[in-house]
Amino acid sequence: MEAGKTLRHVAVELGLSIVYISDVERGNRRPFTNERILEIARYLKTDAAPLIAAGNQERGFIEYDITKARPLEADVVGGLVSGLARGGVTDDQLHRIRKILDTDDEDV
Repeated sequence: MEAGKTLRHVAVELGLSIVYISDVERGNRRPFTNERILEIARYLKTDAAPLIAAGNQERGFIEYDITKARPLEADVVGGLVSGLARGGVTDDQLHRIRKILDTDDEDV
């Protein structure tokens, strides 16, 4: 609504039915993939981050295609996931990571 678009506009842009989009919006179908969410956000000219976070929360897992990642990115994400899985990442480390992600300053 904020973007001045209707479900019909979004449906036409994405090549989906209005019913399907409405079902996703109401939680009657699984959330869109992150790739689809990025398409929607670009079309609506809005930040995709909160939409992706909501989709991840609804799915109960984070969708991340490591095959499309740069080598360093894949290594860092893989290390973080394995560290979390084995309980090897402290709250202090997570707070430091959060601080890095929340800043635009590259010198952090």
